[in-house]
Amino acid sequence: MSRLQTAAAQDHGPEVRRWLPPDVGEPEVPPEPPEPEVEPPTEEEIAAIKEAARLAGAEAGFREGYQAGYQEGREKADAEAAAESQEREAREQGLREQTEQTLRETVAALEGIAHDLADPLASLGDDLEPELLTLTVTLAERVIMDELDRRPDLLLGVLQRALDQLPSRHHKIRIHVHPDEQRILETYAQGMDESITWVADQEMRRGGCIVESGPSRIDARFETRLRQAVEAIWGELTPPAPAQDDPAPEVEGGDPIDAGDSMGGGTDESPFDGQSPGSIADLGEPDVSEPEPEPVPEPVPEPEPATDPQISEPETDQAETNP
Repeated sequence: MSRLQTAAAQDHGPEVRRWLPPDVGEPEVPPEPPEPEVEPPTEEEIAAIKEAARLAGAEAGFREGYQAGYQEGREKADAEAAAESQEREAREQGLREQTEQTLRETVAALEGIAHDLADPLASLGDDLEPELLTLTVTLAERVIMDELDRRPDLLLGVLQRALDQLPSRHHKIRIHVHPDEQRILETYAQGMDESITWVADQEMRRGGCIVESGPSRIDARFETRLRQAVEAIWGELTPPAPAQDDPAPEVEGGDPIDAGDSMGGGTDESPFDGQSPGSIADLGEPDVSEPEPEPVPEPVPEPEPATDPQISEPETDQAETNP
């Protein structure tokens, strides 16, 4: 008996009992119902399960394949679209550049046409220059020769200038002239103190002469003086080189003659401008500034080959006053 029961029995006697709740203990667990017996599936059920699993797997695979194919196709389509866009831009860029080049060429051609229309002779200057110069020389030559036929006394100035170019008069003088002009020149030279031998040369052209004295030789032919005058003009106009490259004329036994001095004392005017067309002696006036001293008499050497023309240019009034 517990101490509480003992104390209660002492106070109230043995007939008094204290009520205590009964000891019920652990609740009883109901028994589990028996598991039903599972019957094994039949062959039809197994076949149906397999078919359902196959269909489910096929559907899942289709969905996965569709998604993968769609994504791959989308990426491929995007790449093809980007490549096509780049190709289209490249074609457009090439077309723009080709169009711009065509426009530039067209503008350049139109500018050239406009320039030619504004000044049609500007582009022909270089091509016409040689032809115009040749025409001018030919016309001047014919005019001078015509004037020579009317005024043969113009040859006197040519002869006088050629004689003045001789560095010395101590040698015998030989003058080559055309037979038709020999008489008038002989008449003019009768008043001179020099001993002159005249040589009639059929191959000499009218309008000039060749003077030889010892080692010196003065070429005063018409064609050589005219050629030197033309070469001086061509040098000023900077044309192409002439067909024959002749050195500057010089007096044998004397100093070289400057082509610029042969053009009327070095002026810039054309020999055919502002002058009488018949002034043959006005084609040029060579200037021998420092002639050689008189040579000591020695055996006369053979004449050297003819040099370039010596162009004389006497004053017109002086040529006309000569006897």
